Amino acid sequence: MNKDKRLAFILAPFLLVGGYVVSDQYIEHKANKTELFALASDGECAMFTGDCILQSGDMQVNITDIDGVTKSNTSYPVDTVAISLVYDTGKEVIYGLEKTANPQYWERQTDIRSALTQSKTASTLRVVIKRKGSTYISEINPVITTQ
Repeated sequence: MNKDKRLAFILAPFLLVGGYVVSDQYIEHKANKTELFALASDGECAMFTGDCILQSGDMQVNITDIDGVTKSNTSYPVDTVAISLVYDTGKEVIYGLEKTANPQYWERQTDIRSALTQSKTASTLRVVIKRKGSTYISEINPVITTQ
């Protein structure tokens, strides 16, 4: 074996590991790039009956409110989930949901149900979800059926 082949066999593992590390860093940097996506519902958003699915690309978010506990389930693990209730007077109350079992399940006690169905002082919800460098936003007017 000549010295060029010997040098190639010695350097090959280092080049392989180095290439893997550099490509991993590039992919992670690309994933953390700041982007903004709009979440949209295919139909009506009936969050009180469990039928409110918002979607943007592969990201799906299911928002429900059962007995005053607002829940959000996402198709991917996320960093934060915030839902704001916009009152008819223009006042906005922001609820930061708390992570439960894992980063795909979020919930919090809110007064969204009473404001939308009983006192009817609000009609709009805003949803903001952050995942790595991406932000998903939506503004919805939920259907007020409470079956």
